[in-house]
Amino acid sequence: MIVWVIAGLLGMATGLRIGWALVNKQSLVSSAMILSLGSLGVVAALNWQPLALLLDTVLHWPNIAVGLSQVALIGCAAGSCVMITTAASDHSATITWRIALIQYGIAGVVAVVSLVIFFRAGRQPEMSPAEYLERDLDANGTSWLLPLLYVFLALTLVAWAGLRNSNRSRRGRALFLFTVGMVLIVGVSGYFLLKAAGQAQPVGVGAAATMLGCAMVIVAAGSLLPSVEDWFGAQKELRTIKPLLGELARRQPDVGIGVRPRGPLVFRVAERMSLISDALYLEATAADARRHESAGSRESSGTTHSDTERPHVGPEAQARAVAQWIDDTREGDDGSAFPGLAWLSQPETYSDREWILAIAEQYRDLGPTVQPSRFSRRRSSSTF
Repeated sequence: MIVWVIAGLLGMATGLRIGWALVNKQSLVSSAMILSLGSLGVVAALNWQPLALLLDTVLHWPNIAVGLSQVALIGCAAGSCVMITTAASDHSATITWRIALIQYGIAGVVAVVSLVIFFRAGRQPEMSPAEYLERDLDANGTSWLLPLLYVFLALTLVAWAGLRNSNRSRRGRALFLFTVGMVLIVGVSGYFLLKAAGQAQPVGVGAAATMLGCAMVIVAAGSLLPSVEDWFGAQKELRTIKPLLGELARRQPDVGIGVRPRGPLVFRVAERMSLISDALYLEATAADARRHESAGSRESSGTTHSDTERPHVGPEAQARAVAQWIDDTREGDDGSAFPGLAWLSQPETYSDREWILAIAEQYRDLGPTVQPSRFSRRRSSSTF
């Protein structure tokens, strides 16, 4: 049961990466990540004894699941190594692609040689993968030296690069968790490597296998963490922008007309933010025109000083002024409450997304009555 939980987590992480690659442009990093997680999931599944026995029966070779586990572990190491070196590379796309092909080529040679050694060892009595590993490492450990050495060296590089590039950002935290799992796999492969070389070890194969299972769970958690954080973050952002979106949807009903297919939640949040941005622009343009008309010919030929000069206030005060203008003009606007077009431009330290969120937060804190949003209702002409 535990094995299938681990395999399920890794399968879920692999599926999310495949889905992301289908939605976005396929990249070398995404392909490598899919190979790494998928191979590790295969390793977990092959250690389930009923599945191992089924493969032995179908392929007519006892303990073939162990040989396939070796290949899958090599694939995991190769995918992880390509992923981390490609993400950290400063070379051109052509050189990076060639380096990845060389890495995959080396891994392919190691996998083929490992299978040749496995089959040359001959047929052995049927046994569980853990029992086979215990006996084979003690009796004929040299057959494991090449694959274990490759896995140890490749994942050591992955661990070093992962720790070096980890940070406090959302992706950096996920990379750190992923790297911790890889460090554990490096430790397990180092243990098996020493045992294959004939060195006595204080712990048994069972303890090392348990550590390998923990490493798989950590790797899966590190891979799933960005998606989990994105989902909770998107839900929070949806709650933040809901009052502002509802009000602007009421004022500008023509914004966002059209069929919008459903997609990942973060994409839907970005879509709603773009609707807010468009509606704010239309509202500000109309308010500016009304103010010029009411001011007479002196302002009709140009813009006022407040229109062109950036506000000399902090970002929070600037966002609050914009939110206050939207709140004050819910029942109509004669242009007097409009702070000026310059106030709608985001501060230099803010991205477009951060600026919309800042205005939405200030508008929500003002506590206006939330209007029902046409954009959030399912309709045949406009859905998310």
